[in-house]
Order: sequence, then structure tokens, then C-alpha cells
Amino acid sequence: MAGTRGLARLTPVDLLRFAIVGFGNVGAALARHVHERSERVGRRYGIDLRLVAVADSTGFLNDTAGLDGNELAAWRESGRRLAERSGAHRHCQLEDVLAAGVDVVVISLPTDRDTGKPGLNVARASIAAGAHVVLADKGPALLALPELEREAALRGVTVGASATVGAALPTLSVARRELAGAELLEIEAILNGTSNLILTSMRERGISFHEAVAEAQRAGIAEPDPSYDVQGWDTAVKLTILTRALIDERATLNLVGRTGIDELEPDFVEWAHRTGGRIRLIGRAVRRNGGAVVTVAPEVVPPHNPFHLVDGARKAIRFVTDDLGELVVTGGASGRRDVAAALLRDMLATKCQSGVWKG
Repeated sequence: MAGTRGLARLTPVDLLRFAIVGFGNVGAALARHVHERSERVGRRYGIDLRLVAVADSTGFLNDTAGLDGNELAAWRESGRRLAERSGAHRHCQLEDVLAAGVDVVVISLPTDRDTGKPGLNVARASIAAGAHVVLADKGPALLALPELEREAALRGVTVGASATVGAALPTLSVARRELAGAELLEIEAILNGTSNLILTSMRERGISFHEAVAEAQRAGIAEPDPSYDVQGWDTAVKLTILTRALIDERATLNLVGRTGIDELEPDFVEWAHRTGGRIRLIGRAVRRNGGAVVTVAPEVVPPHNPFHLVDGARKAIRFVTDDLGELVVTGGASGRRDVAAALLRDMLATKCQSGVWKG
């Protein structure tokens, strides 16, 4: 009997058809990552991952028999758009994507911090059609994650948002599962790997902020315009999503007190290094007076602090509760592959029973 069970696990038995809406760098990275990991997923969990539709601003491709994610990723990385491929359809509508019999819609559209659109509209329509939603786009999570989760629950589907709040670093899932029953009093986190890498380079090699930024850009970690990271916006967005989901649903991005690492004085950096401290861009949300106070700012972390050793592009989060004490999670380097892995994790979670894998 044991041998029979082992053989059964080698054959995928549960089909998971997914679509990627927004086929840019992250969407292409996901397509390739799933292509590379599909055999492992099938063997370990009995799930057949099948990419059945992709869409960008120029058009879409769909095939219920499955698309070649590796080939599509290479096409995108060559600078070409979907509308240029043979068999592509123009003037894509979400209904066309869902017509492929999609179980999960992965939304990887550009983030709009003010309206969440068009990603928010895609998320709501996908849920209404009975499809699970997995978010790489932070806009819908920032403005409406609790609401989307309630809508999804009514339809018997889920919303995965781990890629919007730390990607490879588990945050929401840890808090909701491991801290269940306790009241969360504070979140303290390093959520932007790019800023952490820049600060580490400044300390370890004594280079300037601008030199460290240029180095991170050459490594492909910092964007050509790094302001979203170094001015604290990325941390503020992620922290607002976490705060709304875990502490106070009324929290908004415009109420976050934000100071970036681009405003650091060289004397302050030198003083922190000389005294044994390490500068981190810290996001902090504290439960207070029925709500939450949310801030993002560089802080000097002393040697006894668990964040002291979180160097490079790594991230970390610390939860403080009333009944379960403190919980610290570290890891989760930055990069498109790490985001793709987090998206795959959320996709697989749609097939997870009671939060525990049986594979």
C-alpha cells in the first residue's frame, strides 16, 4: 500500500489553470518560474500547473491546452509585446481571459497608489467570476485588501497578497496563522531590500549614498529611478497594507509619517558606524487609541536588536502581541525571482487544505 501511495503522488491529479494579467518583467518571471518548477509541484503536491492565458496592454494569448511560459518569458525579455506573436488577440477584455477556464488570475499590472486601477477592477471582476486572485500589483492590496478578501470569501475563493508585503519574506500568513487569538500591538519591519542593500554597502565599504545607489543599479537591484525605494514609499505602501489587514482597516498611505534614506546626513551615518549601530529603514505600526500610528524612517539599530544582522537585500519583520510575545522572521532577498516564488506560493495556497500541505 505504501508503494501505491508513493506512485500516486508522482502523477498530477489536480489541474490548476492560471492567467497572468500584466505581462511585464514580473509576469514574465512568474511564467518562467512556474515552467521550471512545474515538475516539482506535480510530484510533491499532485498539482498540474497550466498557464492558459497571458495579457498585456497590447493584447492577449490563450490556450486551454497550455502556453509555454518559458518561451513567452523569452519573448517578453527580448522587448517584444504579445500583440506581435502569431495567434495573439488584440483589444483584450477580461472576459476573454476568464473564458479560458481560469482557476487563478495573477494580477501583475503597474501599481497605482491613488486608485488601485486597473488592477482593482480586474481583481473584483475575477472574484465575481469565481476565480482566485493572486496579487503582484500593490494597488488593489493597498486600497482594498480586506474588502477583496470579504468578497472572495462570499464566492468561495481566496486573495493571495504575499508578493505585495515582503514577497519571499512571509508576513501576512505568519501573523494570521501563528498569532491567531492574540492582539497584535506593534509591527516593526525592514521591508525594502534595495534600501537595506544601499545602507549595507555604505557601511561596509565607506562609500557615499550616491555610489551605493549606482552600485545597486548596476547589480540590477535598484531601479533606474530609485526614488520609490530610497524615499520610503515602497516600505510605506507595504506597511499600510499590513496595518490595514492586521491592526486597523482605516489606515491610509497619506497618514504615514515618511522619511527616506536619501535624507541621511553623512555625519549621522559615520556616527552610527562608530558607535556599533547599523542604520535600517524601519517601518513601524503601533496600535494606539483604537487605531494605528504608522511611520517609516531610518533608525540606528544597536547590536542586541535582531535587525542588527539583517544585511544586504534581506528583509525582516517583528510582531509584538499581548499573549504570544514577540515573533521575528528574517530572510527574503529582493529580486524578480523571489517575487515569482511568492506568487507561486500564493497560487498553490488556493489548493491548500486548512492551511497545511499534505504532500
